Amino acid sequence: MTRAGLAGLLLLAGCAAGRPRPEIAEPSPPPRLVLVISVDQLRADRLDPRLPGGLGRLAREGRVFADAAHAHSDTETCPGHAVLLTGRHPGPAGVPANDWIDRASGRSRYCVEDDGPQGAVLGAPASAPGEVPTGRSPRLLRVDAFGDWLRAARPGARVFTVSGKDRSAIAMGGRRPDAAYWLDLGALGFTTSAWYRDALPDWVRAWHGENGAWLAQVPERWEHATGAPANGARPDPSAGEATLHSATSPHPVRDADLRRFVDRLRFTPFLDDLTLDFALTLFEEEGLGRDETVDLLAIGLSATDYVGHLYGPGSQEARDALLRLDAALGRFLEIVDARVGPGRTLVVLSADHGVLELPEWLSATGTGECPLPGGRGDGRAVLGAAAAALAKRFGAPPAPHTSWLLSSGYALTVNRAAAEARRIPPERIVAVAREALAAQPGVARVWTAAEIEGGGGPEPFATLYRHSFDPERSGDLVVQPVGTCLLSERPQGTTHGSPYLYDRAVPVVFAGPGVAPGVVRGQVAPVDIAPTLAQALGIPAPPALDGRPLPLR
Repeated sequence: MTRAGLAGLLLLAGCAAGRPRPEIAEPSPPPRLVLVISVDQLRADRLDPRLPGGLGRLAREGRVFADAAHAHSDTETCPGHAVLLTGRHPGPAGVPANDWIDRASGRSRYCVEDDGPQGAVLGAPASAPGEVPTGRSPRLLRVDAFGDWLRAARPGARVFTVSGKDRSAIAMGGRRPDAAYWLDLGALGFTTSAWYRDALPDWVRAWHGENGAWLAQVPERWEHATGAPANGARPDPSAGEATLHSATSPHPVRDADLRRFVDRLRFTPFLDDLTLDFALTLFEEEGLGRDETVDLLAIGLSATDYVGHLYGPGSQEARDALLRLDAALGRFLEIVDARVGPGRTLVVLSADHGVLELPEWLSATGTGECPLPGGRGDGRAVLGAAAAALAKRFGAPPAPHTSWLLSSGYALTVNRAAAEARRIPPERIVAVAREALAAQPGVARVWTAAEIEGGGGPEPFATLYRHSFDPERSGDLVVQPVGTCLLSERPQGTTHGSPYLYDRAVPVVFAGPGVAPGVVRGQVAPVDIAPTLAQALGIPAPPALDGRPLPLR
């Protein structure tokens, strides 16, 4: 090398030494707690970073997957919560719907029912022989969930779930959490079943107190704004809102009859206040997040769904419930941060499904697509048309049967016992019923089980219906309503359960250690949450998951 060349290298080295070295970011300490929050019926468009409390904080500080939507058609509570932490679509998970018709018996099955002794709900009366089972467990769930993966990989990990609904807590908990707790009308409080515990812990009994003491802070009435469009909600009341607990403020809550009191409580934001208080007590008493072995706490907040069903997501009731939840969740997150340590909690926010706005409001404002007057159709009339066509073709069903088809939501199942008694192949009943149903106003398409399983039909709906399909538990026919049409037996309120984006689009937000804040565009789904958590924590995940890990940085 020449002297000039050496001098040049020394000059370059001197210049490099004189520059400040770039700082290397210290790696985040691993989380001690994974906190999964599911807000039942929280549409993606209701998560606002301007909210001052916990929801707003997560929207501002978290990694927000802004185009997230469920990737299945039957947008109900049980399937949606199963998807959140199993990484499987509802069909493979074994929960195609909240309820389905058992083909062999013709009986309706509930997704978390368990009529065996292991399903006995602590503190609640047992069902009598022949009655609908009151027992609860994850026995019908076909797959493990993230909590099961976590406990297998980290034997010291603790896994708990809490919700205002049994199906939410049980579906998120997987097969063997330490416990799943839910508000039970039979037990008149938060409880669990023998699947998880032989008896309620002392802290649960202490939290409830005596003679309904846990309800002492619930007010006599639920009062809220009624006619201030500036707050972003509709004037109150609006056409189509349910009158069950009053269509406007104030709504009665307290009652001398404890069961009626607890029943009313579910349709108010105070349900979420109590759920979070119970979850906070569990967090403290069970010592979650106190050491370097990560724990899991999943919380299902159910009031948004109960309120939304009665009044719609754009109502004054829904707005008030959201603001109260935002404030309560903010306080909850602050306490958890203080106990676990700053930056040691990995938080996930999502929802099991969205909801259709009140069809009357969509019709009045010209924002709906439904051709039916007022956007609402009578589901009984739709089923009646199929029944009439079947009776004309095959005659009346043989006694003691009263119908050729058994219904559960938008799904219809051939009454096998009636068909066998007349030696009619089920596929003939399906063909006649499909033609009659497809001709009804408000019906976009009628899907058959064979078509769904075979991958036929237009996209994206063919894929959505296939993801919800269970060959043993799904119906023989599924009615797809026209977009924004509500086909229901109820003349008021609203619901979900369709394959449209208003029912599928929900928040997916991650916040905490190892997560880069910001808004991320692109198609993702809540089925991706469990694989993402597994990758973030270095937990082995089962093969052949339907979800995929999302980038957190």
